[in-house]
Amino acid sequence: DLFPALDRALRSVGSVDRVAVGIGPGSYNGLRTAIAAAEGLHIATGAERVGLVSPRALDCAEREYFALGDARGGVLWVARIVDGEVAEDFELLPTPELLARLEARPAVPRFSAAPPDGIPNVGLAAPSAEGLARLAVTSPAATRAIEPLYLKPAHITQPRARGNAR
Repeated sequence: DLFPALDRALRSVGSVDRVAVGIGPGSYNGLRTAIAAAEGLHIATGAERVGLVSPRALDCAEREYFALGDARGGVLWVARIVDGEVAEDFELLPTPELLARLEARPAVPRFSAAPPDGIPNVGLAAPSAEGLARLAVTSPAATRAIEPLYLKPAHITQPRARGNAR
């Protein structure tokens, strides 16, 4: 579905000066695919590319909010966004600690792309293409290949040992 949608978008605008892409946090495959498409458009069109932290572009009308999501492994990520900027950097917290952090600021709305277990009063909001485009207008262009935002170190699952295999 990605390439037909990109083709339609390119045909509708004629030329592209900038390509904006969300760099995460998010699903590994989704981020890598989006970034690869942005890099491909940069190569094909010469357009500048801008990588943006995805929660800065949540589709919500709030000036200030907590963005949060499941980081797997029993922890959630959270960042406070104010006027489209990351005001408090990303943290990885277990649910009870995150809940205490959010309850200390009950007036600040909470948003997530999927409702996290154990965290009440969370509105549903995902990054929007329009939000990314608005932020990209005033954001600096990337000077090298865009990298995804990973909040956890990479890990490799080792295969189980099999009998006498060498």
